[in-house]
Amino acid sequence: MAERPNATDCKSVKPGVQIPPCAPHINICMSKYWFDYVKSCYDLVIESEGLIDVVLEHEIEAYVVHLMANNFDRTDIGGQAVAIQMLTAVQSGRRQQLLGVADECLLIHSYPFKRSSWPSPSYYQDMGTTAYGLAGHIMEDHFVPAARVINAIFNRSIGS
Repeated sequence: MAERPNATDCKSVKPGVQIPPCAPHINICMSKYWFDYVKSCYDLVIESEGLIDVVLEHEIEAYVVHLMANNFDRTDIGGQAVAIQMLTAVQSGRRQQLLGVADECLLIHSYPFKRSSWPSPSYYQDMGTTAYGLAGHIMEDHFVPAARVINAIFNRSIGS
């Protein structure tokens, strides 16, 4: 396995800053803001849990916080067909690819727009839980409450 690049490869990051091991796939240049993203996302998750009266288990809460932080500035969520991503991930047998598909499904399912164009109301939930299950990930059993919290964040952001 290749070593993760040092953040000094990006001119906008302070020399010697390492990408956190919990987020090896984040953009090297984004690592300068990683802890700010995590803190902001943590605050949003905790606030949303209180607003909708849902308490996520600690591990699930941490996963949702990091998922939000990793995707903080993405504008291409839902840009590729999930069925194709799922097929590719299953054929590759790579756990990380399955988790990427599952995470994408969680974000899409949680986002309040374009639901009328979904194949079915539960399509992204079904695909996401299946991908988490194939990856052997705890989120398989926690997809729905996590989606409710993320949906509350999106709805609150849009309503503001």
